[in-house]
Amino acid sequence: MATGLKMVKEALGPDALILSTRTIRNGILGKPIMEITAAVDADWRQPEVRQPHLSPLRPPVRKKRIPPQADISYDELWARREPAPQPSSTPPVAEPPPVSREIQDELTELRSLVSGLSQRISRLDTPVAATVTPSPVQACQPTVTPAAVDPVTEFLTGYGINQETARVVARFTRDTLEQAGAPGSDSPQAVLKTAITRLFSTEQILQRPRTGQYRLSLIGPTGVGKTTTLAKIAAHYLSRFNGRIGLITIDTYRIAAVEQLKVYGEIMRLPLEVVINPGELEQALQKFSEMDLILIDTAGRNPRNNIDIQELASFFKPQLNIEHHLLLSAATREREVEETIRRFSVLPISNFIFTKIDECEQLGVLLNIHYKNDTPISFLTNGQRVPEDLLMPSPADIADLIINDHGNLHHG
Repeated sequence: MATGLKMVKEALGPDALILSTRTIRNGILGKPIMEITAAVDADWRQPEVRQPHLSPLRPPVRKKRIPPQADISYDELWARREPAPQPSSTPPVAEPPPVSREIQDELTELRSLVSGLSQRISRLDTPVAATVTPSPVQACQPTVTPAAVDPVTEFLTGYGINQETARVVARFTRDTLEQAGAPGSDSPQAVLKTAITRLFSTEQILQRPRTGQYRLSLIGPTGVGKTTTLAKIAAHYLSRFNGRIGLITIDTYRIAAVEQLKVYGEIMRLPLEVVINPGELEQALQKFSEMDLILIDTAGRNPRNNIDIQELASFFKPQLNIEHHLLLSAATREREVEETIRRFSVLPISNFIFTKIDECEQLGVLLNIHYKNDTPISFLTNGQRVPEDLLMPSPADIADLIINDHGNLHHG
């Protein structure tokens, strides 16, 4: 305090008035400083601006050059102060100190920022009726209002058929459905089944004896039931035509896979060849040259593992004339089914076989997948019994399973 008063005296002279004092802390660990606010009368004749030793934002204080005097004590300086004005009913308005141009620019910029922020907040609070430009993703998505929902499309989606396929079916059947209410006409369900029947194509490959040797391989991801389906096909052909059948397996990855197929072969008294490399597959085919039907079992492959898919494709050369049937689980999500088809398409796929239809509440996935790929369906499996749970459906059978009102998916 003594040092501060001495600085006030040197700067403003002995007539300076002490207005306020306070201690300012510079952060948590900074050294505190003393701030003294002093002033002199404004009618001094030689104002001069000096850099203050106080806060950098405080404007400089004018002072009067006075002749040097002897040191004066704090008590004497306090005694010389002018008497404080008496309080009145209307407090006087103090004039603001002059502000530098740099501070004015900073205040102007700060006001503009605050004004812009206030406008943004007001726009958020107040709903504005304006035309909103949709994003590219929103623009590509169709806008469907509840009033615009087609009842036929809505009916088909209730059976697991997606919107795109349902709209196609509804478009081809709209005129027929409008006449379905007339006496003697078919019901709407029958009309839709007829339309779905026309969209399907199937291939009943073992309904009659074939001329020449027929080579069939079962490929697909893990766990879709390739070995069990192969045993069902063999048992069906054997019981119906009593033909000569040879079994080949290249599934040497799965534990007890060879033993499982060997058990089926022993029950039906069918020869089995185990193949490890592509060369051995050609030898096994030559060994079964007198057979009417050759069924080839393969190891389940992860559709996302390109190395496994390429290894599987290395076994099947085009000159071997092997027809590939891709097994797909009807209980798998449609997106994964489409990805499986895309990955296994490195091999020429002749037919689809949908398994586990007894585990599904709806079978619209059959129409969704067939509509996008147009690959015939050769078999459906609806259980684990050999050979009973094997279906060789016609298009009308599949349509009846999709628009299923009687729940005959189990052991049909």
